[in-house]
Amino acid sequence: MMARARVGLVALLLLVGAGAAADESKDAAPRLEFGEYLRRVLAANPDLRAARASIDIAQAQIDVAKVFPDPEVTVGVSQYDVTRRGNPTMAGAQLSVPIELGGKRHSRVAVAQSGLGAAGCDYEDATRTLRGLAADAFVDALYARMVVAQKESALLHLQRLVTVNERRLAAGDIAQVDLLQSRVEAQQFQADVMAAQGELRAAEVAMAQLLGPEAEPTFDVVGDLKSAPLALDVPRLLAALEQRPDVRAAATRVQGAERQIASAEAKRVVDISLGAGWQHSFAASLDDGLPAADFLSGSLSVPLPFSRIYKGELEAARHTHRQTQSQLQAVRARAQGELRKALAHFQAASGRVALYDQGTLSDSLSVLEKILYSYQHGDATLVEVLIAQRTASAVHLAYLDALADRAHALIAVGQAAGLTEDLLKL
Repeated sequence: MMARARVGLVALLLLVGAGAAADESKDAAPRLEFGEYLRRVLAANPDLRAARASIDIAQAQIDVAKVFPDPEVTVGVSQYDVTRRGNPTMAGAQLSVPIELGGKRHSRVAVAQSGLGAAGCDYEDATRTLRGLAADAFVDALYARMVVAQKESALLHLQRLVTVNERRLAAGDIAQVDLLQSRVEAQQFQADVMAAQGELRAAEVAMAQLLGPEAEPTFDVVGDLKSAPLALDVPRLLAALEQRPDVRAAATRVQGAERQIASAEAKRVVDISLGAGWQHSFAASLDDGLPAADFLSGSLSVPLPFSRIYKGELEAARHTHRQTQSQLQAVRARAQGELRKALAHFQAASGRVALYDQGTLSDSLSVLEKILYSYQHGDATLVEVLIAQRTASAVHLAYLDALADRAHALIAVGQAAGLTEDLLKL
């Protein structure tokens, strides 16, 4: 009876919940929720700040495109008699104003505006990509923390089993090999805990990297990977693809290429220059010389467009337009493929989670409980207990893997669809 009571104590120790171990291992780091982490990343990430500068550069290009050609003023002496024979000295000024024809300025501004639109879409796409990276990093850290808690719980159970077996060996209830076997198993789980803690630290470092070089990798991430939508509105997700930032950026570049063609065609229209001049003739020094006089002049300059024989710039603009159209088709196809792939991964991961929720996880715990009961009544060996413990731990870890895979797949679905809201609710 005394031996059975001691074995019952073993069973009681082994069935202690994982929550106790998690409470014992909790650190003092501040709690960090999913939404708060995303906000901090989007506000502090240096790469995103660098991407924002592209919009300012594109805005400045619009100002450059609006510039008119500068007029030209010529001032000087057109005639001076160095022989001093009485010829008049003549000085004057001339203003020449170039005039752009064919809508060149308008087409330049239109091209620059397309560049600004594409830069804005690129920035949105950089934000979308960074948001996905941050979400994945948070899920990895949350998963790593849950793995550490689960392995620490299993280690705690085994350490308690070792303690009980030491007492039972002293009482002569078990052989020394049982104690050694339980001790080896506990040491093996301790190595697993150390490896899991290393993975957690690496995940926290990855989170900190997205916050910039000044961030400290000390996070106590909180959330529940079990929360996920039961179904996704696939037609809505497919319809949202056209609003994905990289798709809109590609479409904007097609529009920009069309405007570039118009700009190249406008450049083939010759420009003219209008000139107006004033000239003053000083009085001659001789008595019978010419009196002082003022003259006005006007001019129209028209270049001879021999360079228009070559159409290289226009043909390059047309080829660029065809290239951007192909790129738009490729981006659309890639976006649709990414969405369908993410949906397939989400469905598969959701199926795995459902399998564990519907009985696999509880069955593994039930097997462990029954083995412990049999061990308590002398109908099972320590090896069977350790195998059941190992199996229950492996099943629990596989369940956590499935939860993390589903969360990552859900993030990928939102990324592929280009949604601004988070499908993942932690």
